[in-house]
Amino acid sequence: MPSSLEYFEIKVLAVIVQYKTVIKEWLYHLMMTFLIIAPALYNRYPLVYFDSGAYMEMSVNLMPSFHRAIGYPMLMKLTGWTISNWPIIFLQGFLVSWLLFQLVKVFINERTRWFHFLLVLLLSFATSLSWYASQLMPDIFTLILALVTLLIVFDSNALLKKLFFYGAIAFISLLTHLSHLPLLVMVIVAIYGWQWMSKSQQRMPKKAYLVFGAVTLSAFLFTCAYNAAKGFGFRMSLASNVFITANIGEMGFLKMYLDENCDQKHISLCAIKDSLPQETGGYLWENSGPIQTHPEGWEGANREYAQVVHDFLTSPKYLKWLVFGALKSTFEQMFQIELGSGLQYTYGDGSPPSWPMHSHFKLELNEYLTSVQNKDASLLPLGFFKKVNYLSLFLSALIIGWAVFNKKLDERGLLLLAVIFGFYFFNAAITGVLANVYERLQCRLLPLVQMVGLLILFSNWGDIFSRNVKSI
Repeated sequence: MPSSLEYFEIKVLAVIVQYKTVIKEWLYHLMMTFLIIAPALYNRYPLVYFDSGAYMEMSVNLMPSFHRAIGYPMLMKLTGWTISNWPIIFLQGFLVSWLLFQLVKVFINERTRWFHFLLVLLLSFATSLSWYASQLMPDIFTLILALVTLLIVFDSNALLKKLFFYGAIAFISLLTHLSHLPLLVMVIVAIYGWQWMSKSQQRMPKKAYLVFGAVTLSAFLFTCAYNAAKGFGFRMSLASNVFITANIGEMGFLKMYLDENCDQKHISLCAIKDSLPQETGGYLWENSGPIQTHPEGWEGANREYAQVVHDFLTSPKYLKWLVFGALKSTFEQMFQIELGSGLQYTYGDGSPPSWPMHSHFKLELNEYLTSVQNKDASLLPLGFFKKVNYLSLFLSALIIGWAVFNKKLDERGLLLLAVIFGFYFFNAAITGVLANVYERLQCRLLPLVQMVGLLILFSNWGDIFSRNVKSI
């Protein structure tokens, strides 16, 4: 009769045999994760941005912020338990790898692993994908939201279990950034409108609408309820009026508005209307700026600036200005494609990210301070990868143009392009109007362009050499 140890070994071997395929798949995606987060591995610590410190601090107290969503700090807490910042980076890389694998199965469905490996390799080293996946920032989840949306729309064979998993990833992604909820809603409305007006037979399945409806409603209610539970009221954003007013200032309209209204309205900005900051950051983050010096802080400024936003949304004159400025900001934001925004700086002692490292992540403090970025950020090969990113973007545009003009795309391929463009355009519109025109907020979705180019290339691989047309 086998001993307890032998019995345990037999049981372990039985489980390994039973789940051999699953284990092999997870190990494979773990290897792909290392490719995707290569910049963090080269840096010897997750890359940080100016705002990373705020997210680290929020992951400790889990208190709502006037200018950041709570979802990403929650993920940091659940994965790293305020001990390490590496788990959230591995999660980001793993999710990207797994979602890309599912997309390859949906659109290529042959030599899946080989094409997935090529896709991950090229996207990791020729786009901005890895630089976002390696950061302690929620921006990679904008791309993850786009990828899982594509799967919900196109994976018609997905079983209920997998569809639920897609929905869970979408729900988490919606919680990580305040722009994600309106972004997804606008994309889904646009898809419905495009299908309603076109004669395309490629339709988004009804179950996809149910999934999107469930996750958007759940994310909205969760965020509002969480804010209410913490004493901030049942609302999605705690400082929307502040951000819109600051962006109106950057557009150049706030000065003219104040000149016309300061005699009738009590607005603290009137005192500095002749020396207003020129950029959004000057309003929000400067120590001497109108928000940081407001006697009631962000909450008071948000209440006070509500009248400014109200006038710009209801007065035909100011609304015309806002629409004009919004169109310009959207167009400008679409071309903000500079890779590595904010990574060219060191964030050593005294910087915002260093404070929570000293107080909460002490076990990794030395690792953080001696990282390549914080010793000498110029040693990060950003210049080289910027050039590679531009080159891959140019080649991808050529491939997409070739496919469109030579009618290599079927209705499903055209819908794919429409969804990708919807994400890219609406992201530019939302961030350009509600935040500011800034490359970090747009470049996070740029890998979608190269991804589509590669999917088209893989789908038409045989046609390129044998002229045997195969549509995506």
